[in-house]
Amino acid sequence: MGSRRVASALPRVAQCQSARATAGALYDGIGGRQSSRICHPCGASGQRGASSDRLRAQGGGGACGCGVLLGAAFLLMACFFPRMALAAWMLSLPLVVAAEERICGTRWLEQHRASFPAPAAKAVGASQEAGPIEVGTQLAFYVPTEFVLKSATCRYKGTYCYIFVEESQWDIIAAQPDVDKLGALFDAATPADPERGVFEVAVDAFGEPADEDGDPRIFILILDIPDKRVVGYFDGNLYERAQPQLRRDTIYLDASKLAFSAYLAHATLAHEFQHLIHWGRDADEEAWIDEGLAGYAEDLVGFPEADPSMVPSFLADPSINLTHWASESANYGKTYLFASFLAERYGAGLIRQIVAEPRNGILGIDDAFKNQNWVEDYAGAWRLWIAANYAGGYEALRGRRAATVSAPEVPFAELAGEVGSQWGATNVVIRPEGDIAIDFAGAAEGHYAAWVYAMRDQRGELIAMELDADNTGQVQAADVDSAAVIVGRISPTGGDFALAARYFTPTVVAMQTEERADASDLAPVYPNPANSAVNLPFRLARETDVELAIYNALGQRTALLVAERLGAGQHLARWSSERAASGAYWAVLKVGGETRTRRLMLVR
Repeated sequence: MGSRRVASALPRVAQCQSARATAGALYDGIGGRQSSRICHPCGASGQRGASSDRLRAQGGGGACGCGVLLGAAFLLMACFFPRMALAAWMLSLPLVVAAEERICGTRWLEQHRASFPAPAAKAVGASQEAGPIEVGTQLAFYVPTEFVLKSATCRYKGTYCYIFVEESQWDIIAAQPDVDKLGALFDAATPADPERGVFEVAVDAFGEPADEDGDPRIFILILDIPDKRVVGYFDGNLYERAQPQLRRDTIYLDASKLAFSAYLAHATLAHEFQHLIHWGRDADEEAWIDEGLAGYAEDLVGFPEADPSMVPSFLADPSINLTHWASESANYGKTYLFASFLAERYGAGLIRQIVAEPRNGILGIDDAFKNQNWVEDYAGAWRLWIAANYAGGYEALRGRRAATVSAPEVPFAELAGEVGSQWGATNVVIRPEGDIAIDFAGAAEGHYAAWVYAMRDQRGELIAMELDADNTGQVQAADVDSAAVIVGRISPTGGDFALAARYFTPTVVAMQTEERADASDLAPVYPNPANSAVNLPFRLARETDVELAIYNALGQRTALLVAERLGAGQHLARWSSERAASGAYWAVLKVGGETRTRRLMLVR
């Protein structure tokens, strides 16, 4: 309350001087600093040089008189309507500004922390109030990019958060409506759920945040972040380096992004809150998992792909290593898609378990599957994911698919290919019309996963290619319009492979019905993975009572297909799986006290 009165009592001329300094910076951005610029009102062009420098010194805006008027207008607006002036300046910039790179500030801090100044070793001043925090309370904050503490005032107090705004940004960049919208988003409602804010949605998905400061509310600090690629960040080092009074559970957001790129800032709030939660459970988690879940958090609250380039960048090059992290657009895309795939395929429980696991990376995912009673591991999930990236098997793709390379016209004897990195994939499209046999041969030192996605009448069938010890395998597909071979590389070495394709003539073999002396058996089910019906062939050695059922990964019976006495010979059951959720299942055949099982996958 008192701090507000002080701010409002400042002489108008002082406010104008501050605004004029802002206007000077804005004006410089308009006044011809680019090598060539066209004046839209009159069509004149200004070249950088002595004449344009002289015009700017005289108050002009470039090589024409329009600049003088523009400069005067911006000065007036900056004095009395500073936010309007900044908005007008931003709109005047070349369109390329709107497509500037966005990186996660949490990773940015890790990479650049050594270059930031060490914080000043000074006692916390009187502004650190010991009483309850209310709107109007002033506090000092540790900011990792600054030498001195930053003073900020509480502008919002809600159910789950305080929002503080750096003094230099208040009413120049960030205003009360921006703060109120951000507070309502965190506390009350998101685009994805009008009944729950970011806090409740994220806690439900990832777990409770750490409460290091003893205050149940999260601090959100709105400030000027020097690197304009950074929208916000969470700093786990705060708890180690700062004085006890400064160790607050804090999310930092850039003021200009909040004011002028609200969608991006609101998405980043969810992104960085996931980092805060994850840090409290597993502070040293590998970046590719932490960033994937942070990207998923944005989608979860209703801000999918705040960076619209990240998913297309990855799908254009699916061969990059899923587990390798670099702050590039494609890496945000790949990890976001993988996290979204895990959530959709295996459920919210797995995501919470991954966050809670103390082990990191692949080992943490493996442990999470075990603790959630899934008959699955990271490698198995990755195999399905690379197939789904082409087959369109999950919602986050939104109808897109991974890029492909085209094979020669069938038949061809050998097509050389390569998967460039471990945990990457390459997709090769073959366009026959008819019955095709596809042969695969991988490098001896490699370890691969391979699929064929066969298209018939605009419907796809995903077929797993079984590879032998020599890394060779074959798939035959009848009456196809096209086929894609999806090759993933599991091993750190190897990567080269060869494909061959030819037409074949299918033959029909009559089923044998005579009684056999050997044991009953459940043959491989097909197609596997499947996205609709599944065929389950089995053979009985003698007439006997039979039970054939489908169980999910939790051991619950999903469907009872056969429960009767059948004669010896070959039999075929069919499971119409349209109502079943995607995931892993087991076909279980019980015959005369013996049990046979086959694993199958549903991929939607």
